[in-house]
Amino acid sequence: MTPSLPPMRLIISLALIFALSPLAIDMYLPTIPAIAGELAVPVQDVAITVSLYILGLSFGQFFGGPISDYIGRRPVLFIGLVIFALASLLIAYTDSLEVFWVARFVQALGGGFAAVVVPAIIRDHTEGQATAKLFSQIMLITIIAPAIAPSIGTFLYSVSGWRMIFVVLAAYAALVCLMGAIFIRGAPKLSAVDDTLAKDGLLTRYRFVLSNTTAMRYLFSQALAFSVMVTFLANAALVYIHQYGATETQFAMLFAANVVTLGVANRINNYLLNTIPAPRILPKAMMLQCAGTAGLLLISDFTPALWVVVPLIMLSIGALGGVMGNSQASALQFFPKHSGIASALLGSAQYLIGGLISGVSTLFLSDKMWPMTVTMFVAAAAAWWIVPKPSASKVSV
Repeated sequence: MTPSLPPMRLIISLALIFALSPLAIDMYLPTIPAIAGELAVPVQDVAITVSLYILGLSFGQFFGGPISDYIGRRPVLFIGLVIFALASLLIAYTDSLEVFWVARFVQALGGGFAAVVVPAIIRDHTEGQATAKLFSQIMLITIIAPAIAPSIGTFLYSVSGWRMIFVVLAAYAALVCLMGAIFIRGAPKLSAVDDTLAKDGLLTRYRFVLSNTTAMRYLFSQALAFSVMVTFLANAALVYIHQYGATETQFAMLFAANVVTLGVANRINNYLLNTIPAPRILPKAMMLQCAGTAGLLLISDFTPALWVVVPLIMLSIGALGGVMGNSQASALQFFPKHSGIASALLGSAQYLIGGLISGVSTLFLSDKMWPMTVTMFVAAAAAWWIVPKPSASKVSV
């Protein structure tokens, strides 16, 4: 850490930035049926905006990461937050589904610009196991966002309608922008760090990162594991509210149960990192995710009781507490001088693949859960199959 920046301030500031997109995704989930009703469109047409946001995050991170290497982390962060805030206000005041779609994508571009600087700043300040632990600490704070987001959205909806959710998101982005200006000090621009790297073209630098086979396996396995959660997010309202008849308040409670599991898994992971390298924990966490999604797949052809479905979803989502931070640290260890590019690829691939996979799951109409559960299981199984499984003697993180 830089001496001028207390570690806790750094952790909190970066966590608040990371929480921006979870809030943008989760706050409006309980109100999707209400939004569809007001706009006079099918529920699926609004539900797909979850996938649109994920895709926008992908593009935002893909371009924001390398730009942050050249012009610095802070400018990219502030540009992203301003775009996010303006797009949020546009969503809040539109009556057109098409404008909703476009503004949602633009909102996500801004969110991607803001989010991509977080792993890059972490890599700028830490190495190896310390990187994994800092990721884990930030994830713990960030977990609060999706835990309370549906409840906040339900409250705002009950007080002032669904549009107020996006006004509040704009205000949150403005607040985070102010905190970032005060507390976050980014690393020097690339040209000030390494003249050779500064002279390299963008394609050359992307080619360097993409040529590392092991890092790419971490990248794709992380994206597939993350797709499990995105698929659930895209289908959560359809399953819990439409299929099981849950109210908005009940939906928020069921959603929070997943986040509690994620938080517990995160704390266990942080404890294990004291003695076990991140690359060794990662495959085991993915096995837990496979077990949860396999259970969901086995019961999806029936109409199981909600108390059977919820624990399996909790396991499938909670396993990410041992996946996300560990996979990012394992991949970024290979790129001490290309952290912006590597972060961009990790983030953009994660959200691009997650958005595409979850989008496919919403295309199938069924009165059962199989479109969601089949997609979740295939993604989890593929993630475990791809992730490197190093022996203890070969682990360096």
